[in-house]
Amino acid sequence: MIRHLPRLLLVVVALAASVSVAGPPAGTLRLCADPDNLPFSSATGPERGFYLDVGALVAARLGMTTDVVWWRSFYGARAVRNTLLADTCDAYVGLPAEAGYMDRRVTVSRPFLDVGYAIVAPPSLAFARLDDLKPRRLAVEFRTPAQSLLASKDGFNVSTFRSAEEAVEALGRQEVDAAFVWGPIAGYLNVTKFAGAYRIVPVAGEGLQWRIGIGVRKGDETLRRRIDEALGQLAPEIRRRAEHYGFPLAAAVDLTAVPPVSTTDAVAAGRSAFNQHCSHCHSPNAHSPEPARDLRRLRIRYGERMTAVFYEAVTLGRSAKGMPPWKEILKQEDIVRILSFLESVQSSP
Repeated sequence: MIRHLPRLLLVVVALAASVSVAGPPAGTLRLCADPDNLPFSSATGPERGFYLDVGALVAARLGMTTDVVWWRSFYGARAVRNTLLADTCDAYVGLPAEAGYMDRRVTVSRPFLDVGYAIVAPPSLAFARLDDLKPRRLAVEFRTPAQSLLASKDGFNVSTFRSAEEAVEALGRQEVDAAFVWGPIAGYLNVTKFAGAYRIVPVAGEGLQWRIGIGVRKGDETLRRRIDEALGQLAPEIRRRAEHYGFPLAAAVDLTAVPPVSTTDAVAAGRSAFNQHCSHCHSPNAHSPEPARDLRRLRIRYGERMTAVFYEAVTLGRSAKGMPPWKEILKQEDIVRILSFLESVQSSP
């Protein structure tokens, strides 16, 4: 399974400079990381990378300091064997928290983040299914699950690039209309190069999403339990660090599962779903007399960002305003239909 993971999730391999075989000082948590693998890790520059930030947060919670052992990333299981299992480090941030992953010799903590492939597009490009993107020019990275998925379907206009970075940069040059690439890279480029100009939609499906945790050697159960406890306490801070690097945090949606419906049917179904789930706060048919809750003014407030703001608010909630996340309650097709209904009732500027 590991060979199907993207290069930036594959946690490093034995190409690095020499490391000491002496044991670490007491109270030191040794982390293995790639020296040139932003947004995950970096040996130079102001940004340490998300994985190193998480490792430092966990170590601090455990009352420990960190020491980093640098290794280049190219392969997966071999990297783990030559680093973690060779006792050059104590913890590997970013291993798949999945049953069967090297579980004879590695144990992985509770997951602390979902990562995977996502579609990157301007907020004005509305889509509810992959098929909605058939008239558009799509960029993918070579030899990835996203490329394989689109290759298995007819009618898509796909351009293939050597890396996710190249695919997103092609989007920035308007050579393509959207990119279907590794989400963390897309999100990082979106915040560092494009000032958050794009909407990023994580896509659910086999081989497209993973849950990641921190790996330790089998038998280090005391350390693994302590890491689990720390991760449970650090969830809000870890989320803030993921947001800092631009990682897409909305729930992944299955864009192949939404059944096609006519616009009229979608609006009617959306009105019904809205009145069932949303009207207690936003009034029946979205006709709230309170301006702050009047969802007929979304287009006026947000313009082309309306769709992106809607998805973020519905899936993640707005705790400061008392709105809970609905991603575990509403099905994706219901969210799409509610959006269709709200689009049909928008006031004119």
